[in-house]
Amino acid sequence: MNWAVVTLTKGGTQQAKKVKRLLGDISLDIYTLEKWADEETIVINKNLDEFIGSIFYSYDIILFIMATGIVVRSIAKYIVDKTTDPGILVMDEKGQFIISLLSGHLGGANKASKLLADKIGGQPVITTASDVNGLIAVDTLAEELECCISSMDNAKKVTALIVNNEPVRIESDINIDIKLPDNIVTEGEAKGTIYITNKLLNINHMYQVQLIPKNIIIGIGCRAGTSSKAIINAIDEALRSLNIDCRSILHFATVDVKQNETGIFEAAEHYKTIVKIVGREEIKAIESKFQCSEFVRKAIGVGAVCEPCAKLTATKGHFLMRKKSYGGITLSIWEEV
Repeated sequence: MNWAVVTLTKGGTQQAKKVKRLLGDISLDIYTLEKWADEETIVINKNLDEFIGSIFYSYDIILFIMATGIVVRSIAKYIVDKTTDPGILVMDEKGQFIISLLSGHLGGANKASKLLADKIGGQPVITTASDVNGLIAVDTLAEELECCISSMDNAKKVTALIVNNEPVRIESDINIDIKLPDNIVTEGEAKGTIYITNKLLNINHMYQVQLIPKNIIIGIGCRAGTSSKAIINAIDEALRSLNIDCRSILHFATVDVKQNETGIFEAAEHYKTIVKIVGREEIKAIESKFQCSEFVRKAIGVGAVCEPCAKLTATKGHFLMRKKSYGGITLSIWEEV
């Protein structure tokens, strides 16, 4: 997570440097006016509104050390959606109050406010109803469980039920290790439902929402020059056969000789995921456990790719699909548990 701190005064600049020291390993840039700038800061060389626009989507958290009114006027034109906006914090020059102003849940501003308040000895100011009432919003639950949300509109409606102390049932395929409020139940009647699963669901009720865990690893092997379209078609077919939602993909995994295989990386971009590269020496240590191909071994030095690569980049879980060929592409699918 990367932060920016924006301030316009001498006192604010001094406080920004203190924040940077206290947050330690967090990547943090300090922006201030030229007259307060030094080697630890970056000069604001535009009017404030224009400057904010130039950095708004470059940081996860933006902390403003200035009056809240200035911040509201400066960021208003750049606010788009809670799923994409950065977390916005506002703090006074003394570090007494750290206000979570925007994107408290998905943007992480509430959590950042509490973190900074704890480090600096200030008071976090959080106004989201679920937090102040000791409840939990659907988007917060999704963040805690590292899940995607099927519908933000439905998530808002289900959160409204939770905040108003209406019973909401939760049905989960994964373990939930966080404390849930009393009105989120696992059985009995409820006015809304939260489904937590990587399966494809057809949700057509406004008070139902699906949280999709990122727990699917795709092991991939392919011929040189295989197109991204072919890889995407193969993955789509494989996932459909298992009734798995593609938004549950955690990462791709492939062998080091494929680290420049354009088709694999373009397919990863399509699914908004990353590619993990596994060395052949690592594969050799476990390849005897998998179906091997002598043709592949002669070509790249190991006899198996998609299965060992998936397993070696996983933590705990099992194969949902062992090695399967799709016309020059081999896939395996691993589910983390």
